[in-house]
Amino acid sequence: MPQENPYSGREAVMFDFACDAQKRGEHFFYIKIPGNIGPVERGDRFEDPLADKLSGLGVGNVCGGGSQLGEGKTIEYCGIDVILTKREEGLAVILAALRALDAPAGTVVEEYLPTRIDHPVYA
Repeated sequence: MPQENPYSGREAVMFDFACDAQKRGEHFFYIKIPGNIGPVERGDRFEDPLADKLSGLGVGNVCGGGSQLGEGKTIEYCGIDVILTKREEGLAVILAALRALDAPAGTVVEEYLPTRIDHPVYA
C-alpha cells in the first residue's frame, strides 16, 4: 500500500476509503453515475437493488452514496460506495447489475487499489 495519498479532492477521499478496506481484507469501489439523479431516485434505482444483490450473494455491501452538485440546483453525477469481500465476483455482480438497472451511459466503477482503474459499465 502506498505511504502517501497521490490524489486530491474526491479521489483522495476514495483512496483513503480503499486503504481502510484493504486493511480489513476488503475491496472498496466507487460507482460514478452521470446525470441529474437525486438521492431518492439513486436509492430506488441503484443503491437498494444493488445492495440486495451483493448481500444476497454474500460478496459485499453498499456502504454509502452521495451527489456532486453542478450549476444551479442540478446534480452533475451521483455516486455509490461499495465494499466487496470477494473482488472478482463482486465486481462482475456490480457491472451486470448496473447494466440490468439501465445505468446511464458513462457510468464507471472506480477502483483505487492495488492500482487506479475505471471499469466502464458499458465497454
